[in-house]
Order: sequence, then structure tokens, then C-alpha cells
Amino acid sequence: MRFLLLGVWLMISISGCGKDAAKEVTAPIESEAQEPGAENATGSEGEAAAEPGAENVATPEEEGTEAAPEDIAIDEETKEELTTQLLQENELDTSVVENMKATRGCTFALPEGFTEAEDIPGMYVTKRYPIDASTIYYVEMEKDISLQLMTEETFLTQIQRNFKEIYGTDVAVELKSYEKIEIDGYPAFRILCSYVVDEVEITQLEYVINADKSYVITYSQTDEYDRMEEFEESASTIHLESE
Repeated sequence: MRFLLLGVWLMISISGCGKDAAKEVTAPIESEAQEPGAENATGSEGEAAAEPGAENVATPEEEGTEAAPEDIAIDEETKEELTTQLLQENELDTSVVENMKATRGCTFALPEGFTEAEDIPGMYVTKRYPIDASTIYYVEMEKDISLQLMTEETFLTQIQRNFKEIYGTDVAVELKSYEKIEIDGYPAFRILCSYVVDEVEITQLEYVINADKSYVITYSQTDEYDRMEEFEESASTIHLESE
């Protein structure tokens, strides 16, 4: 079920606002080609207009075309300083920029019947997959303190933009729950959303933990199988192991 796997990875691409995003979502978005303008301006007699100093004057086409923005490299120290200021201004949790205990990883109990997929590391599926397309996906990324600035609005904007790129059409996403929580003392998000693709409704429950590393666990189900109670029980066992 291709749409399920892509849906799982959407949350990870949002969290990649820092320098290190998961490799599973390294799909570069190509900018649209600009329409070419007329090659030459012409005078009243159809000849190219050539006025003194014209070589230094922007043509109408150039004036109406904005230069493509260039990527600005920001070192980690500057990025951390700017992010800290934004967190303080918005009265958000600043613990992500403090010295945190190193973690060895994230653990959680799998619901009965789920096993690791053979072809996708971190992916867990049911024994009846793909008939029962319920999935659990776990990914670990580098620390990204700017993740703490994510809001309901930026989440929805990014996930719908990603769907547009993937499917070539608008996909309505219903955000049912968006909570800022703590897991083992680390700031985290709990996000519940649903959307319809190919006439199949998918519901996703995602946990994003912002520690010395970023951990994302995504539970997905279709409208044919209701496993949310099992997913909630699994999520209650999420634990970060400290070194």
C-alpha cells in the first residue's frame, strides 16, 4: 500500500527543518521552470531598440522576474541562538537547547501480531499485510532543536504540500488532535490526523520526541481495521533509554 508508506514519512520530512533529515524522505522538490519572456524588445519599426547605456538597464523580462533565493548556510551555533530566541519569545520549552543526557534509543512494545518488515528497516506490519495494511514505523534522526517550533498550522501546511507533490492533487487532512507532551522528561508531540487517498481513509497517530536525537513513531491504520486501542497501549510504553 504505497500511500500508507508515504503517509508515514510525511511527519519525518516536516521534522527535517534542521540540517539532518531521514534519508527515507530525501526527495528533492524541483522548482518550476519560469516561462521564457520575449528575447528582444522592439522599436516602432520592428527593429531591436538600442539606446545608449542599454546594456546596463534591466529588460522588462528581467524586471518582472525575481531572482531565485539562494540557500543560506547557517552554522549550528547561530541556528541554536536564533532558535532559542524564538522559543523564549513564544514562551515555549527551551530544554531542547540545554545539555541533555545522551540517549541510546527509543523502545516501545509492539501490539500482538506485528513483525518487522523485511524490506523496510523500522517498519512493522501485521501478519496479514497488505490485506490488513496497519503499520508502525520508527525512525531515529539527529537532534533538531528547531523542531520544537512546529505548530498545528505549520504541520498542516507542510503535510498537505507534501501530499500535493506526491499525488499531484490536493488531499484534505483532518487534524484531530495536536498535543505538546513530555516523554521521560523530554518535550514531545502527539499528533492524530486522518486523510483519504484512493477512497481509503487512513488514520495516523504520531509521536515525535525531541531529545539529544529526534525520535518519530507513527502508527497507521485504514478504515477497514480499527487498531487505535492497541496503538494507544503501545504508545504508553514508549521509553527513552539513557546511556
